[in-house]
Amino acid sequence: MMPDRSRSISAWMGVMSLIVLCLGSSGCGEQRAGPRPAEDCTLPLLDGNGATVRLADYRGQVVYLTFWASWCLPCRQEMPYLSQLLQRHRNDGFAVLAINVDEEEDLARNFVKEYHVDLPVLLDSDREVAARYRTPGFPTHFLVDRDGNIRFSGIGFDLNDVRAVSQEVATLVAESE
Repeated sequence: MMPDRSRSISAWMGVMSLIVLCLGSSGCGEQRAGPRPAEDCTLPLLDGNGATVRLADYRGQVVYLTFWASWCLPCRQEMPYLSQLLQRHRNDGFAVLAINVDEEEDLARNFVKEYHVDLPVLLDSDREVAARYRTPGFPTHFLVDRDGNIRFSGIGFDLNDVRAVSQEVATLVAESE
């Protein structure tokens, strides 16, 4: 018979092992979110012509918001995937907004050129919007439904995330088509 302390430690170790196993098998923290309103924001486009983009203008579309930085290694994997995802669902009312958080615009511009990013890139150099969205790291992404509610979110990006994100996008674009 195990003493109470040993039984408690064994139970705790079992729970912790289960948590580690679950986290390790789920990519980089992809999770469904109970619908909550996405906070509206207006940010300038990287293209330098002074135009801005407002999230509320995308109401009626499914929007993938990603907060990224030029120094972020997983962001380099995410961008080509997002371009493919946009091409696949462009005619389904789907949009991608890539929000760069670099302090220097040239860093974002060089990244876009080097990695052939063909997505709308918005600038949040003071990270005000990133803070309002409580981004814990980069990339952090949010999937916003046609009604303006966050339905899915995640931090980081690796190839294990592709399936989960693709499935969530397909589900949301199929709703209320």
